[in-house]
Amino acid sequence: MDWVSFGTGVMSTIFLLAIWPENKDLDEVEEVVGQEEDLEINDSSARHVILSCQTCRKLKKHKELSQNLYQCVKCKRHVDLRAS
Repeated sequence: MDWVSFGTGVMSTIFLLAIWPENKDLDEVEEVVGQEEDLEINDSSARHVILSCQTCRKLKKHKELSQNLYQCVKCKRHVDLRAS
């Protein structure tokens, strides 16, 4: 076996071990997020929901300003889902 092939194998193994996820806490976080697919809570004061934005014409994150009143994070357009 050539030294070049051996060195390439060692470097490939080190690279794969470096990018392999070893943190088990991340798996627990993914399970919690997986239960609520369209709801992401970053802190206690703001709630983010993925809604269709009429200005962006795509599904974007919206920040809840008050109950059932959301604001697009990108274009800042308000979406009012309150009963009229």
